[in-house]
Amino acid sequence: MIGRMQQDCPVDHESAEQAIDTLPGPIRRGVYFSVGAVSVGLGVIGIFVPLWPTTCFLLLAGWCFARSSARAERWLHENRLFGRYLRDYRERGMISGRVRATSVATLWVFIVISGVLLISRLWAVTLLLLIAIAITVHLYSLPTESRVSTAE
Repeated sequence: MIGRMQQDCPVDHESAEQAIDTLPGPIRRGVYFSVGAVSVGLGVIGIFVPLWPTTCFLLLAGWCFARSSARAERWLHENRLFGRYLRDYRERGMISGRVRATSVATLWVFIVISGVLLISRLWAVTLLLLIAIAITVHLYSLPTESRVSTAE
């Protein structure tokens, strides 16, 4: 499962870490912290904007904070908005049923609104629908707490 999650993320963490290893410690930590902070911001945008990735940015933020600030890493994983979601996805590759239902409902509401606004561009509506279907299938392919608990 871990390998699959890493394949879903477009960020090549290993190459990024190798590129920054040449910097002095304080500068390296500053770069990691900055990238982590920007990643949190981009991840939060993804909570509200369909088709914008959330998990990938939050995982990147956790990776960066682990290399720059124990306090920031702790804040990220204890955050009441997405801490549990992030821990569950990172550690067990699962999401809660509530998060999945909310994500799918929000996704489809915005896809329908976008489709109505783009109705004259059939190719765009078709593309939006295909992407939304793919995301829905992906979310429903992830195990939820109840499925994980009964499988153990």
